[in-house]
Amino acid sequence: MDPMERVIDEVLGLMELMRREQISVHQMLEKSSATIRSLFRLRWVAIGLRNPTDGLYRYEILSGFREDAIAARKKQAFKLEDFTTNSIYKGWEVSRLSKMYFEEDKPYTSGSEVTFNRPILMSSLRRAPDDSLEADYLTVQIPGNKGEVLGWIETSGTITGKLPDVATIKWIEMIADVLGAAIMKRRYLVT
Repeated sequence: MDPMERVIDEVLGLMELMRREQISVHQMLEKSSATIRSLFRLRWVAIGLRNPTDGLYRYEILSGFREDAIAARKKQAFKLEDFTTNSIYKGWEVSRLSKMYFEEDKPYTSGSEVTFNRPILMSSLRRAPDDSLEADYLTVQIPGNKGEVLGWIETSGTITGKLPDVATIKWIEMIADVLGAAIMKRRYLVT
């Protein structure tokens, strides 16, 4: 099976899984995270959702992180503006759903260095434009049926030390879109 066939096959399997009514949102997020990380050989993947009670966004799934980084990230909460503006976290829009954050722009708040796996490597030099540094990350919004932000998928660079390529970003956007539809379906079934 060539790499593109493998990606298509895995994404179709993920979509089939999401159509099952007995699967929980948490299980969908776990499977999505594992699929994204494995298929695209990413160092880590995190998925967060908006809490309907307080409207804040929090991490739900953290794959590929050290335990201390997981504990630190679980304490974080974000507002919608954190994803839609550059007021706190400076990022570069890749598409309607995606934003890339580069270490040189310090896309984190003071003290949150502990949320990264290898904070000692922060402030390394980028030797090539496609090199991935410790604090580089991509966010892809999980859209609702009216364009609202239900959550986000966050990834680091690849295990080869490179930034995700355009095809990888597009596949993650497709998975985020499918996740959004599946989450909305679950919400309608609950109410």
